[in-house]
Amino acid sequence: MMTQLTKGSRYKIVSASSTEENVVSEGILQGFLTMGEEPAILLNIGEDKKEMLRIIPVSTILFIDVIEQTEEKEKQEKREVNYIS
Repeated sequence: MMTQLTKGSRYKIVSASSTEENVVSEGILQGFLTMGEEPAILLNIGEDKKEMLRIIPVSTILFIDVIEQTEEKEKQEKREVNYIS
């Protein structure tokens, strides 16, 4: 069962715009960021190895279709330990 959006997965995101038509963006999730204080999604919508990034504010998202889900790599915590002798 999917519980989160994962980097490297392909999604189709439909978001509201200032016009009557919604914006449809399909691409690979690159990550998350903030625009000012608002969270946003960073999506690579480029074709044929051409990178074109789109930033989509979370508050404008109407729905997300999952096209291809990748497994989230487990985060391995590396703890740096300093020894004093």
